Amino acid sequence: MMRVLVLVLAALGLVSCATTSTGTVSEPRWTQIEIAEGACYGFCPIYTITITPDDRYQLIGERFTRHDGASSGTLAAGSFQRIAEILQTHDAASLPADITMNNPATCGRAMMSDLPDFRLGLTGPDGRQDIVWYPGCADSPYREALSQIRDQVREAYDYETRVAPKR
Repeated sequence: MMRVLVLVLAALGLVSCATTSTGTVSEPRWTQIEIAEGACYGFCPIYTITITPDDRYQLIGERFTRHDGASSGTLAAGSFQRIAEILQTHDAASLPADITMNNPATCGRAMMSDLPDFRLGLTGPDGRQDIVWYPGCADSPYREALSQIRDQVREAYDYETRVAPKR
């Protein structure tokens, strides 16, 4: 009888430690996501947008944006969640902090010039993680994932109508 009780308790202990993956982010690991893009020699938008789990944003348009200066508002419902899922899908938390020409180990040898950098600031309960990517790192092993992150995240916060200058 005692042996059965021990086995049942052990089985319950194992079950309680099991994790499941549903493919979605039920509780965001981040409390704030900051996205920024920098300068180029042309007219690249220079801005920072900070998004919180309640889908609120603060946008600072420095130059060549639809509206230069600070603005704030609310994104479509679920935007933060969608961005968190994009970041999780591409395992952003495991990306190196510096994927630029300053770090040949992550950038590679082939370079293109005059592209705006892309920065992520991921703030969570354990602190902040910053990732800086220079898209000119043509043969970086991280190029494809970061290109997808940039494009998908832009779509999630409606870059074309919120940030990009009118054409």
